[in-house]
Amino acid sequence: MARPQGWEWLDDLPDEWEAPSDLQIPTPYPEVNLAIRLLSCDFLGFEVRAAIGRFVTQEALYDIWFLENFEAAGWGMKKAAQLREVPMEQTRIVYEAWKVLDSINGLEAPNNILRERRVIAIAALKTALEESTKKFIHIRSDNSPAN
Repeated sequence: MARPQGWEWLDDLPDEWEAPSDLQIPTPYPEVNLAIRLLSCDFLGFEVRAAIGRFVTQEALYDIWFLENFEAAGWGMKKAAQLREVPMEQTRIVYEAWKVLDSINGLEAPNNILRERRVIAIAALKTALEESTKKFIHIRSDNSPAN
């Protein structure tokens, strides 16, 4: 469908990720539901749990920042739409890392192989959480209305 003149930039936006059904409960917030799932995992260590906490905190601070600055920042519709998609994009990245780890539970393999795969998947999950946290902070600092 052709866009009205001046709205062609909508075609440049990535497809919006819709949170899967397992991230739609118990709260209306996919990132919170993901954190609940992650924190319910009994084999994630302290460092990963701390990374989950930072992810949830920085995502919430990002939402506050966006809502407080949306009208006054003068970002324009395209930039505002791009900025609004960041939380779901980052939630998707962390969710995909979680699904890799979660999929190991159903594998039939020797314990040492399962342990090795879990260690690798946990490291990837921790990295996804840390990178997402950095992204929230970076975008807020680079796009503050004062800049």
